[in-house]
Amino acid sequence: MFTEQQNLAIARTELDTVFFQEFEYDSADPGIATAKTGEIFKPATTEHAQYIEEVFKGVPLFPVIGETQTVPLATPRVANKLTVSVKDFAQGVEISKNLFDDNLHGVWSRTVKDLALKARVSQDQNAFSFINAATTTSLTADGNALVSSHTLINGQTYSNSLGTLVLSETNLNTAILNLRAQPDQANVILGNVPAYLLVPTPLFKVAVQITESALIPAKGDNDINVYRSAYGITVFASPYLNAAAGGSDTAWYLLARNHSITRLVRQGIETSLRSWEYSNNRTYFYQANFREVVYAPDYVGVVGAQ
Repeated sequence: MFTEQQNLAIARTELDTVFFQEFEYDSADPGIATAKTGEIFKPATTEHAQYIEEVFKGVPLFPVIGETQTVPLATPRVANKLTVSVKDFAQGVEISKNLFDDNLHGVWSRTVKDLALKARVSQDQNAFSFINAATTTSLTADGNALVSSHTLINGQTYSNSLGTLVLSETNLNTAILNLRAQPDQANVILGNVPAYLLVPTPLFKVAVQITESALIPAKGDNDINVYRSAYGITVFASPYLNAAAGGSDTAWYLLARNHSITRLVRQGIETSLRSWEYSNNRTYFYQANFREVVYAPDYVGVVGAQ
């Protein structure tokens, strides 16, 4: 005979096995980004419910000095304090003891698989909702939308918004030029190299054609496609950027590797099982939860078009 605790451990092991097989499943869809795509959402961890960050202005360029001249001194400066609150996500299901014991037609296993799937989708929707609001409510530490006009710490202004430019070979070049000439908070042009093109799924086909064709697409003059040969831009798409998911079917974003969009994790996915012995209707209660938030302290490394 198993003890109560042994029965509970066995039940949880079975449920967790099904849950994590689905939660950690990697479909390997070409070009599809998720919340775990580190190129788009840089991973970071915290031990607190709130996280405070300030933006570093940066040092100026190196001046030319004489042989014995005193080395110039740059005073580090931080400003634009940003506080982000970690979000708490949770969901659970009740499974009757008889249903778990019998598992007729695999009902409980499908229920737990669906719970795991919805956990993944919740992570993805939360992450990409930050991108969807890049021109409105997703603010950087200066109080302006991530893709908008920004006042630099040293007083100048700069805009990383491309307005309503549609994704095309010509307009991608406009985005590259903007990113290349983008200044940091000290108004120093960094020469950012475009690395990732992030689009909703309706734009995935045209994005791949523009960036990965050996020659310039839709032209018959055999011109080399510089977006592939010189830049090697990687295309990422997500259905959670689509209009149906609260985004836009025409918005697109070009990122450099030094962008600061961050997925801050307070607690990874955890599961728990309450045994049927502790209920008044002989049901197991299986739940899962995670705590995280997506934010961007600075605009550097990002340009976008709505």
